[in-house]
Amino acid sequence: MAARRFRPSLAAALATLVVAAVCLQAAFWQLDRGRSKARVLAQASERAEQGPLTLTQVLAEAEPGNFPVRVRGTIDNDHPILLDNRTLNGVAGYHLLSPLHSDTGHWVLVNRGWLPRGRDRNQLPDIPVIEGAVTVNGQTYVYSPLTLVLAEDDLRAATWPLRVQKVEMEAIAPLLGVELAPFEIRVHPEAELETAGEFPRVWHDAVMGPERHQAYALQWFGLAVTVVIFFLVVSFRRRPTKNSL
Repeated sequence: MAARRFRPSLAAALATLVVAAVCLQAAFWQLDRGRSKARVLAQASERAEQGPLTLTQVLAEAEPGNFPVRVRGTIDNDHPILLDNRTLNGVAGYHLLSPLHSDTGHWVLVNRGWLPRGRDRNQLPDIPVIEGAVTVNGQTYVYSPLTLVLAEDDLRAATWPLRVQKVEMEAIAPLLGVELAPFEIRVHPEAELETAGEFPRVWHDAVMGPERHQAYALQWFGLAVTVVIFFLVVSFRRRPTKNSL
């Protein structure tokens, strides 16, 4: 018979350590996202019961995200912003954001909803204009600074419509020459704002609930355990005994 002894390969041990570490990092990230999503949903539900605030009231809040808000002002039609890589039902498109100058003198970006990209990526979609004063009903949203993008935006030679991978108020504000609120207003899905028909407004941030993140975390933990078990199994090798030929 042949006995077994533990003879791990250094290269295999290092590879296992790296893969397991990556899996654990992804698992803990998913758990953190799940906890954060649960807090956001609870906060949004609590704040929705307060009724809509004014823009001035929201700006006075230390954490201005997830407040229902009602703002009146005029849209800056000359400087639309297209937030790239936003899909709806498997179709590629953009979120359309427009600067709004409120009656109180503040500037804020209004997310008007989703519009399709079209077949030719080099051809930007037509942006419907909104003339005159409008009342915007929606919810404030603060972008995470940890948003992952395929490439950083180069805004040194900005043209309009401005196509960006992520919304950074501190980078967009100088291009507009104004001071922007540190959040956007996502127009309520059933609110009336556009004169030529409303854009779809499905805010994906609320689609994946905390439970989904927890499930993904368990999958990553399971993968880490599987990798370690596989390493241990293949590291036990047969060695000949004295009686073997």
